[in-house]
Amino acid sequence: MIIVANKRILDFIDFLNRNYPLEEEIKVTCLHGYDAVMDDETDGHGFAVYLPEQKYILLPMEIPENVKEEALKDPELERDFVIHNLAHEYCHAIQDKNGDFEKYGVEKLDDYADKFADGAVAKFNLEYNSIKDEKGEIKND
Repeated sequence: MIIVANKRILDFIDFLNRNYPLEEEIKVTCLHGYDAVMDDETDGHGFAVYLPEQKYILLPMEIPENVKEEALKDPELERDFVIHNLAHEYCHAIQDKNGDFEKYGVEKLDDYADKFADGAVAKFNLEYNSIKDEKGEIKND
């Protein structure tokens, strides 16, 4: 069986497309086996990155060890780590479309992208958890 990403991530992509649609196509490249992306703009690494010229999001699918250690205290951190990074970078795609990079600079937009990701992930979790069946399992319609 060939898979690109797990169902939760695919459902989250669908959620982003429904709730925060963009007219232009943004491609996501899932980097299995990686927990970070090397990038000049992030002083050598970042958990994920949006490439505005190519309209790509590079999304590492593994969770860094230090995050796994933190997740012992907060299991939701590990569960939502990859989708949070995807939402953060998707917000940068929205900001790029709106011309915000030129107006404000990427550094100033990072805080907003984190808040956007926090809100999108929380909203997704509410929606995702509301489609559980009586056994507590996610319905796969």
